[in-house]
Amino acid sequence: MAMDKINGSPLLRQGILDRFRGAERGAGQAGTNPGAVTDPSTGPAADKADISDAARRLIDLRQAVDTGRRALAELPDVRPEKVAAARERLATGFYNSVEVRDAVAERVAGVIAGIDGL
Repeated sequence: MAMDKINGSPLLRQGILDRFRGAERGAGQAGTNPGAVTDPSTGPAADKADISDAARRLIDLRQAVDTGRRALAELPDVRPEKVAAARERLATGFYNSVEVRDAVAERVAGVIAGIDGL
């Protein structure tokens, strides 16, 4: 059987065709793998995959986010004790104090600075 084209493209290197023909002849021999690349000192070549440190950090971050989402899903949508505390502070004028305004302003500035850093 002659193969001079694969998927309509001519084989540009004769070595590819020769290797295929050699594998075709040796396919009947027991214990041989014609496609395996071998080094006489180590035997058949093995595939290897490495995961980078950045990918490991992303995996850890994803696990932390998933854990946080599960924890948030367990919380009720409305916590009556928090609503009651906010109503009491509103009634007493707590949110109109200078300290609260400064704290809110600092947090908003921090969020804006964080967005600018992106």
